[in-house]
Formats: sequence, C-alpha cells, structure tokens
Amino acid sequence: MINESGSRKLSENRPLQGAVIMSVFASMWEILGVSGLIPRVSAPASFCIVALAAAVAVTALTLTIRFGALPGQRRMRRGAPNSFQVFGQVNIGQTVAVVGTILILGRLDLWLYVPAAVCLIVALHFLPLARSFAQPQYWWTGGLLMALALVTVLSLAGGMDAANARALLGFGAAGILWATALHVARRG
Repeated sequence: MINESGSRKLSENRPLQGAVIMSVFASMWEILGVSGLIPRVSAPASFCIVALAAAVAVTALTLTIRFGALPGQRRMRRGAPNSFQVFGQVNIGQTVAVVGTILILGRLDLWLYVPAAVCLIVALHFLPLARSFAQPQYWWTGGLLMALALVTVLSLAGGMDAANARALLGFGAAGILWATALHVARRG
C-alpha cells in the first residue's frame, strides 16, 4: 500500500525511528572497521581516518533523518499487533546470544571469531523482525550480514589477519546497515 503523505517527523514515525537506530548501530560497526585500519598507519593518518569515519557516520545519520522527512510516496506497513513484544523478545534473545557466544569463544581462546559471531547473531535477529514489522528490507539485511559473517570466518580460517578481518566485517556491516536505514527511511 502506498501513502501520499507530507513530511514525516521522527517523533511520529516508527520506521524512521528504527532507521535512525540502525544508522547508529552501523556507526558502531564502522568503528570496528576503523580499528582494523589504525594499526597499519601513522598517527596523523589515524587521525584522518577517525575524522573521516566520524564524518561518514554523521552524514549517514543526517541523510537517514532527512530522507525520512522528505514528502512523497511511502509504503504503509502493517506490522503484527504484537510487533513491539516480538521486538523486545528478539533483542533479549540477541543480547543473551551475544554474551553467551563471547563467553564460549573466549573460553576456547577463539577471540578472533567474536566479531563475526556477533555479526551472525545480529543478522539472525533481523529475520523475525522482518515479518513482525512487515519490513521486507530486513530479509536482505539479515541475509547479507549472514553472508558477510561467513566470508569473514572463512577468510580468518584461510589466514586473514585480525586487523583485515575487522576492517572487512566492520565496514561491510556498516554499509549494509546504512543502506537498509536509508531505504527504510525513504520508502517506509
């Protein structure tokens, strides 16, 4: 269903609120990517990388909000009546899974694989939310994040060093989440 609405305000629009939150989490993944670059460059270059990453994060967040505020056609999504209950349960499950995974991988001294495992858990959390919030974008978001986690694990197993893996995973996840945030903000 398409809705010809005027401009949308952040406080009145749940999909836009979700897109903004997703953009913030994308920025956190970007920090992981930056952490993979920093050990390889000089201090001035590190400063430039951090400044550029901050500018990208602020720009992505600003674009998400502005795209969401533009007037135009948007799909009206009809989420499940219990979508916020599902959201809470999924996020509690995600938190427990992340903490448990970190504890298990740490105990096995497999710290190298923690970011990829967290990415996989984040990917999986999008799947029940796609149906509950009637956001088909979350299907491809979850699928792309799962593929990225798998590529990272295979790359690590094949000899990729931790810094390159963090850069691959961090920037890849950030790009996927920012693309989803912008799409949700603009199209609903």
